[in-house]
Amino acid sequence: MSRRVVLAGLAGSVALGIATRGALAQDAKSMPPQVGDLLVRASGDNTAPLTPADIEVGAAPIQAWPADPATGAARDGSFFNLLLVTRWDPAEMGPAAQALAAEGVLANTLICPHAACEVTDWNTETRIAQCPCHFSAFDLRNGGALVNGPATRKLPSLGLTLAEGKVAIASGWDSRVGGDAE
Repeated sequence: MSRRVVLAGLAGSVALGIATRGALAQDAKSMPPQVGDLLVRASGDNTAPLTPADIEVGAAPIQAWPADPATGAARDGSFFNLLLVTRWDPAEMGPAAQALAAEGVLANTLICPHAACEVTDWNTETRIAQCPCHFSAFDLRNGGALVNGPATRKLPSLGLTLAEGKVAIASGWDSRVGGDAE
């Protein structure tokens, strides 16, 4: 075998390794939230994992991404991973929400179960999240309970826990993420 053939083979192997590594990194960014992932803000310069102290009780939701705890890389490769994170006084929360919460912190999908629009509106008086597309409304302190439609189901929630004081995912989605009218 000539030196040229060996070098060409090595170059091809290196290129394949680099391409595979890039594909795996992209796949990790697009993976759904994983048990153990930490939550990080979706915007701004602060990419540190969220703690309960970072989230004001009863305030408008913070948008966050799940992030791989080993690398710190946000799983921001899929629109379906964007989260609404809120914190509540446990006395205000329903039993289902309390079971999913970590120190009153809850995480719901940002994706409306009606037509997969982003649930971005917040009523400060009622503290209800609303989808601006078709006006479905959700009570986040009650596990994303549907207040009014046209959506026909709740806003899916993740179970949370604390890992060394940081908000982490304890369990996967409690219902299907995505719109029914997509």
